Amino acid sequence: MVALSSPNIRVRNIRPDFEKDVRRHWFGGNAFTSHMIHALSFQFPPGEAMFVRSVNHYRDKITDPQLRKAIRAFAAQESLHSKYHDEFNQWVAQRVPEAQAYCEAITQQIDGLYDRHAKKNPLTNLAITVALEHMTAIMARTFLRRSDILDKIDPQVRALLIWHAIEEIEHRAVAFDVFQTVSGSYRVRVLALIMATMGLFLTTAFYQCKLLFRDGELFHGRAALEHLSTTFGRNGFFTVLLGSYFDFFRRDFHPLQHQDNELIEEWSHKLKDLVPVQIMGKSDAEGEAKGVPA
Repeated sequence: MVALSSPNIRVRNIRPDFEKDVRRHWFGGNAFTSHMIHALSFQFPPGEAMFVRSVNHYRDKITDPQLRKAIRAFAAQESLHSKYHDEFNQWVAQRVPEAQAYCEAITQQIDGLYDRHAKKNPLTNLAITVALEHMTAIMARTFLRRSDILDKIDPQVRALLIWHAIEEIEHRAVAFDVFQTVSGSYRVRVLALIMATMGLFLTTAFYQCKLLFRDGELFHGRAALEHLSTTFGRNGFFTVLLGSYFDFFRRDFHPLQHQDNELIEEWSHKLKDLVPVQIMGKSDAEGEAKGVPA
């Protein structure tokens, strides 16, 4: 049985200006949290491309018209995420020149991972996509509900992250529904989440530390303690999303069991106050979707 994907996935184009009043350490002046998010952002362009390729590999096996439509919108959204995070990453590289090499190394690693699985077992790529889409969706939901965190971020970067978060929530079920259609293996998706979690956090921490070292900020103890409180403290960002993370281990789990329509609408309106937003028509959106390798 095919679970229906979210029927309202809107492809938004934005115009962030990272040269406009963005501090080097734009998260409340904290280098540790700023560079953690930079390290995550380095993974987004190749990661989003991998997600689209992994889903598109099974596109011809999907007969449900609503899910096929959602796949196209998913690809268009992810293509724009890659585009603007690449621009953001270039902004980071202007301040920490080694960042360009870090982005290239991550891209090589992710592309190599995809190619290895594509030859032997492409379902693994799709399962990893499902796992990472779950993680990005719950991080996005938590992020939009944390005004204490949002208020610390410089406006242009805040706009980028809010826009990305809205769309991650909107398309959170697409890869999952494709996976359930072509396989549905509980064991495969749970193992994929464990592997993806380890890979994401180890890669992020590794490049966060490299950025901090190159930036001369690695040994600032007070900033490190503040970062740990923000991320893993009693009310830390990652601490509070653990319940949603473990929902994935339920056999009857589906991403749409958490209804976030009101959250999406609230932040879609607020986003327009931060940055110009264009809702793309079908032809424009499909053009963006073609920009990601299938």
